[in-house]
Amino acid sequence: MASVLIIDDDRGVGTILQEVLSAEGHDVTALISAEDGMRYIKVDEPDLILLDLQLPGMSGIEFLEKIQDKRDRIPVIIITSHGDVQTAVRAMKLGASDYIKKPFNIEEIALIIQKVLDTKIKDEHLAYLRGKDEISEHEKIVGESSEIKGVFQFIRYVATTPKTTVLIRGETGTGKELVAKAIHYSSNRAKKPFIEINCSAFQESLLEAELFGYEPGAFTDARHRKNGLLEIADHGTFFLDEIGDMSMGLQSKILKVIEKQSFRRVGGTKEINVDTRIISATSRDLEKNMLDQTFREDLFYRLNVASIYIPPLRQRNGDVLLLAEHFLRIYNTEFKKNVQGFTDEARNCLIAHSWPGNVRELKNVIERAVLFETEKIITLRHLNVPRKEIGHHAGENYRSDWLELPTDGVSLATIEKELIQKALIKTNGNQTQAAKLLNISRETLKYRIRKHRIVRKDQRT
Repeated sequence: MASVLIIDDDRGVGTILQEVLSAEGHDVTALISAEDGMRYIKVDEPDLILLDLQLPGMSGIEFLEKIQDKRDRIPVIIITSHGDVQTAVRAMKLGASDYIKKPFNIEEIALIIQKVLDTKIKDEHLAYLRGKDEISEHEKIVGESSEIKGVFQFIRYVATTPKTTVLIRGETGTGKELVAKAIHYSSNRAKKPFIEINCSAFQESLLEAELFGYEPGAFTDARHRKNGLLEIADHGTFFLDEIGDMSMGLQSKILKVIEKQSFRRVGGTKEINVDTRIISATSRDLEKNMLDQTFREDLFYRLNVASIYIPPLRQRNGDVLLLAEHFLRIYNTEFKKNVQGFTDEARNCLIAHSWPGNVRELKNVIERAVLFETEKIITLRHLNVPRKEIGHHAGENYRSDWLELPTDGVSLATIEKELIQKALIKTNGNQTQAAKLLNISRETLKYRIRKHRIVRKDQRT
């Protein structure tokens, strides 16, 4: 739906156009003079103007000249008589998008209007997305661990759904944004915009203006209409990063967007309908935030339709070297170098580090190493990693000689299941304490309990 302003002194033409465009779902206003049009757009900027050139008082050409500062935002289609093509050409030079001749064909004008509106939407998308790739090498998810394979499977399942809301959870730096992008570009929305915003990066009023846009006069310096990011994401995907940092007031408005697929711009009264998939992410404990009454329970259940926990890198040790090699290739290309790998000492250092900053930290470490490395292979000297962690992992204070490996092999999954069961028995079923004993997060423990179908004896049916 678009807001369309018709300026034509022929009331019959205005009435016909208003009826046809309203039937198409557009919000239409018809005026009979350019002076009325000037007053109108000072208060409410339309998405499109249909402008007759032959008007009493101010002509259509004069009107075009006076709205030069708005022409980039408001496309204009000229309505001209059969013998006035030269004036229409002049109007095109002044920035008009197209023109139609009287008497006009209703189907033809509907096609022209849709073409101009589609171009306007594409231009807005390009203005926001200019310089962004779909999925760059930096943004690919890399790994072969069982944990990351579960993430890949989740992405494949969710991408097949039309607009299921998704909640991505995990520590900072684990790649939650990459998962959101992978869902988008694996779905049938891939050719439409992927729009993202970090909720922790804006004050409440600024975040609201970015999300929903605003009308002229909505606040100081709001001189013209601005479309919000939700509107730009129509038919695409909208990613709300760190949604746990969003204020309660904005949470209620996002809830409305999810439930009704509509919203109002700041200072506006018209409902704007959108078709977008909402993906959100957080590093916060939303269940705790709900108890603290800093996160809405109804919003949580709306967001949590499909939920995935991204494991921290310290629980994906098998992926560390794969990721290091991946980032090495990226920065070799970026810095025009030919570093061919890592020394054994450097590899051991990468494996031993606990990576509190997760994949983001590893990426930065490799970037720095490639930048400063002068040899053909990365040495320990250029890895900006604490040396004290080499040879052991954080939290590992046990001796490994208690575990004997049978000659005929053993199931790693079985050992993992038994360790979890022993931790739960030792802590009398307290999952938080059991997770601490196993040096994993509570979310990871819950995931593995489900994976191995572990239940307490008194819960078995």
